[in-house]
Parts: sequence; C-alpha cells; structure tokens
Amino acid sequence: MQRLLTAVATLAATTAAAQDAPITVAMHYTEEQAAPLLACFDAYEEANPGTTIEYQQLSYRDYLQTVLTSRIAGQAPDIYNVYSIWAAQMVDNDVLAPVPDDLGSFVTDTYAGGTVGAATIDGTLWGVPTEVSTYMLVSNMALLREAGIEEPPTTWDELRAAAEAVTTRNDQGRIKTAGFAFAESSSGAGVTHPFYTLMFSKGQDVYAEDYATANLGSEAAVEAASQLAGLVQDGLTDRTVDAYDDFPAGGVGMMIMANWYESAIRDGLGDGFEDVVVSQIPTGEDWRTMQYAFFMGVDSGSDRQEAAWDVVRFVNSTDSAAADGGPSCVGQMMADLGALTANADDNAALEEPDAFTKPFQDALAERAISQPNVLQASEIEGLIGQTLDTVIAGEAEPGPAMEDLNTRVEDILFEFY
Repeated sequence: MQRLLTAVATLAATTAAAQDAPITVAMHYTEEQAAPLLACFDAYEEANPGTTIEYQQLSYRDYLQTVLTSRIAGQAPDIYNVYSIWAAQMVDNDVLAPVPDDLGSFVTDTYAGGTVGAATIDGTLWGVPTEVSTYMLVSNMALLREAGIEEPPTTWDELRAAAEAVTTRNDQGRIKTAGFAFAESSSGAGVTHPFYTLMFSKGQDVYAEDYATANLGSEAAVEAASQLAGLVQDGLTDRTVDAYDDFPAGGVGMMIMANWYESAIRDGLGDGFEDVVVSQIPTGEDWRTMQYAFFMGVDSGSDRQEAAWDVVRFVNSTDSAAADGGPSCVGQMMADLGALTANADDNAALEEPDAFTKPFQDALAERAISQPNVLQASEIEGLIGQTLDTVIAGEAEPGPAMEDLNTRVEDILFEFY
C-alpha cells in the first residue's frame, strides 16, 4: 500500500509540474518579427492566470533536424510552426498530434483550401495554417523602362528579350546590372521554386499522384531546366548576381520571388519601390505558380496538448481578446512581414492589400499549386537544386542530368511509397 501511495504521489507531483511548466512555442522568426505574436502570448497569460508561454527561436535552416533531435532528448516544445514540406516526415516520426475536431472545423471553415491541404497528410489535419507565400515575377520597372520596355513580360521569350535589354557589363565583362537574377542557390527560392512554377505552367506535376514516381525527367521538366539555364549561358545573368542582395540594391531588373521579400525590397529601394511591379509568371496565358505554407501544430508527446491547442486557436482567431476587432495576432504578424495569410477573417479585417501584395493574393486564389508535400522533401529539393545548378552552370546537359535526377529521386520515393 505504501508503494502505491508513493507512486500516486509521484504521479501527482509530475502532473502538477507539467501543468506549471511553460507552454513552449518554437518558430523560426526573430522576436522582432514575432512581436504581434508575443503580445498575444502576454494577453493569453493575462486571461489565463497560472499559464505562461515561452517563445523559442529555432534556425530555419536547421529547424527540422533540431525538432527531431530535441524529441530524442526529451526536450521537445509543445507548439511548432511547421513548413509544409516538413510535415510528412514529422508525421511519419509521430511528432505531431492531430487537430481536435472542433479546431478542425474552424480551420476548414476559415482557411483557403490550398493551405488546408498543405497541413493535411493522408486525410488527417495536423495544424492551423499560418504563413502562406506564392511566387510571381517581380520587376524593377525603372530599369526596364530605361531599356525601352514599358510592361513586364508575359512570355518566356519576352522575358529573355527584356533581360537582354536591361543587362549591362563593365569593361572587364562583369555584370553591372542584371536583367534577371536567381536567389542564392542554397535556398529553394533560388532555382527550385522557379523551376516548379515553370513545370506547373507547362501542365506537369512534379510527382505522380501517389508519390511513387517522379516527373523530373519529363519533357516539361527538361524544358524548364533548359529555360533557366539559357538565361546564364546566353549571358543574360550569372550566379555571381544574387536576387536577395542585388534586387533591393537596384541592380536587377527581374526575379521570380515570393511575397515575403517585400519588406527587404522596400527597405533597399526606398522611394524606388514605387517602380516595382508584380506580375504573372511569364509563361503565357496558362501560367501557374507554386505556393508554400506553414502551419501551427502540437507535439504528440506534449503533457499540455489541450492547453497548447487552445493557445494555437487564440493566436489565430480574430475573436480573441488580443485581436480587439482587428486581425488575429498571426494575421497581423504576417501583414507586418509582407507575408500572406489564408485566414478569410484576417483578410476581411486587414486593410486592402497594396499594389505589391494584391497580385500575390489573386494568384493564391486562382493560379497557385501547393508545393509537393512528399516524404524526404527537404532532401529531394536539395538534389533538385544541385542538379539545376550544374545544368545552369553548363556542367551538364539538361536531358541526361534531369533523367539522372529522376532516377535518384525515385530511389528515395521507393523507400517510402
């Protein structure tokens, strides 16, 4: 009996300690970027005496690995902000808890279908969508007009002609002003995501519906890789030019970029931001684009799942005390970052989108296809980026390189599908 009483007392103490511990929230945003969210945490704590919320910033680049390692060490946070392409691997490793039914109804009633799909694996919803971004052509029209071009290009041939007209070189032959630029290659924004937009615009999915096979050796994929490579090989840009750095500095005419980069462009160009125009992917009337999303999920091993889900709903709801008649805290945070929210209530509460943001919103509703949410997506996208880099550098022919890539990707898929 004494042993039983001791065990019960120990369990009670452990449970009490778990309830007293802070609810931890792990995201990749800096505290400055997350300011509206941190204010929301304060409001939640005030409304729920005895509850504390602790914010943890994790490196975006190492986020997934940090999460998996922390769980092994028994130090997992309660709430995650999950990039959709990490979700399949996190679900496969039993990291995430399914969304409770009542919160699931809130999500399906409030959020755009594409972002609900990004948080859904095998028919199960795993979180509440937060940030969503999509890709468009972003042009510095001051440079294009200087080169005699009055409108952004709408076809690839027009983009090439505009890039050639804008590109200038110094006496040593180095590019001074680039007609087009890729972002740095270690980022999906570099070549992989623009590559996806070209494939989608050609009517080709990256994978088969069941993810058992890939289409990276298809005619559309080879043609897309060749189009990107042609910009470098024909001297219209090169990889010493980085869209992240050089577009905000006024040294790039065009790039295919997501909406989240607005603040950096605005800060870099100052008054010149008025000359920045967002337009369609330049692949003709049937153009499509890629969207990616993040969502808030809860750790399956959390001792505070019910409270954690309550926090998730609070920060994503416009009817929370912290919203005060405006957008949710997450919606306000996304607006401040120049990112998009797929929360219909947020969009109704926010001011009308500016000229930069409106085309992204329209594309999200009408033209966007979700980034493929496949197991080992990070590893596969790394392989795609490496292959495209070699093709763009002229170190490999597009056809054989993409066929080899397809084989390597299907070897990975074979392990999981």
